[in-house]
Parts: sequence; structure tokens; C-alpha cells
Amino acid sequence: MAYQETIQQPVSPVSRPAIASLDINQPLTWLSKGWQDLKKNPVIALGYGLLVAAVYGAIVASFAVTGYYHLGVQLTAGFILLAPLFAAGLYGISRAEERGESTSFSGAFKTWGRNTKGLLGMGFVLAVLYLAWFMISLYVTAVMAQGTQGLALLAGAESWGAFYEIVATQVSAGVMLAYLAVGLLGVLVTFAVSAVSLPLLVDRPETDTITALVSSWNTVLQNWKPMLLWAVLIALITGIGLALFYVGLIVTVPLLAFATWHAYRDTLGEWQEHRDPLQESE
Repeated sequence: MAYQETIQQPVSPVSRPAIASLDINQPLTWLSKGWQDLKKNPVIALGYGLLVAAVYGAIVASFAVTGYYHLGVQLTAGFILLAPLFAAGLYGISRAEERGESTSFSGAFKTWGRNTKGLLGMGFVLAVLYLAWFMISLYVTAVMAQGTQGLALLAGAESWGAFYEIVATQVSAGVMLAYLAVGLLGVLVTFAVSAVSLPLLVDRPETDTITALVSSWNTVLQNWKPMLLWAVLIALITGIGLALFYVGLIVTVPLLAFATWHAYRDTLGEWQEHRDPLQESE
């Protein structure tokens, strides 16, 4: 599939990328290619993953140290909503590798300069989705837990052991299911808007946030079966990284970032110009 290098004018609203039809097993190919990219750039990839794991782990640990274990759990669960943004620097490494250009650790951070406005726009969107999920999940669980002492006990837990004991013995199955349902909805919406939008913004710096967001949303809708599999794989691999006390993120973050780049390249094809039907009839 051929790709144009640059577009001189802003792409919205007169153009958008064509969306390819994907095979159900395509996500497995993306993971395989992502692993190959990681092996080609192990120092950059693992160094970047270490940085993400250290920073996010430190933030969560700060809440644990101060006794706010429930907020630490919320931040851990919400990592998957923010992970696409954290991985943006590695999309630039994949882009350079694909074009036979030199790669470096500093180059990963220079990626943010390729389309600062677009990436910040998507960052704002993801932050709003994260905050919305955070507040709605707390509200739903508070309503579901009305008349019980579960939430109050969670807020006052004095250790991780006490926190998990309260979850197991004081919080009802209905409350947990409500919390998980809100989380699942948040993950699906976030995935739909970020599945290929961030690599698109990095690859084509003239692209604006809305075009990238809509392109990603349409991609997921038109290829919902392979994209659903891809979302499940992302959740499982990220969950493994988090379960290993964040150490696993050192590998899972770059692996999924490189794989996401290949998802973008396989999904979005040539840009097509779209004209107003009323103008065409004139």
C-alpha cells in the first residue's frame, strides 16, 4: 500500500484517509512486528518503557505512601486510558525505522515536536475521558454502595492488605460490577478515539486533532471485529505489565507502541479528497 509523504494544506475538512479492511487475525501480526521493532531498538524501547513505568509508578506510590490507597487503585486502573499518549514518542521511532532513518533516545522525545498542537489536543481529549471515567466510576459505586460502609472503609484503609481485605469482604458484587462496567465503557470509548489517531498525528504533522479522532473512530467501527480483538490484547498485555508491580510496563509499553504503529500503517491508506456534493453539482 502506497503512502504520500506530506500534504501541504490542513487535511480537515476536505480530505481524510481511506480505511482498509482488516483480517480478524491482523492484531497478532501487529504484535509480531512490534516485537521485531523492539528487538531492533532495545535500548531506546526499554529505556522509554522504564521512564514511563518509573514516573507513573512513582505517582501511584505517592498516593499509597500517604494512605490514599483507593486513589492509587483508580490511577492504576486508569493507566490504560492514558497509555496511548505516553507511547507517542515511540511512534516516531517506528516511523524513522520504517524509513531507514537513524533512531535515538532523544529522537523519541523530539517526536512531540512534529505535531505539538495535534498531540496536545489528543492529550486533552484523553485527559477529559480519564477524568470523566474517574468521577463517574466514583459516583456509580457511591450510589450502588449507598447504605453500606464499604466506601468509607476503603478511604480509611491503613495498608494495601487492609484495602484488599475490605474490597473482598465489605464491597458487594453489585458495586464491583458497576465499577467494572463503567471502566469497560471508558476503555472502549478511549480505544475508539485513540486506536490509530496518535500515530496518524505523528506521521502527518499537518493533521488536526478532530481529523485524527474521527479517522480512528471510523476505523474501529468499520473493522470492529479485529479491533475488538486488538483492544482485548492491549488490555491483557497492559494488565500483565501493571500486575508485575509496573516493572512489566518496561516491556509492554514499547511493545504495544510499536504494534500500534503497524496497526495504523495497515489501516489507513491514501488520503482522499472529499468535496461538498452541492459544490460538485454546480
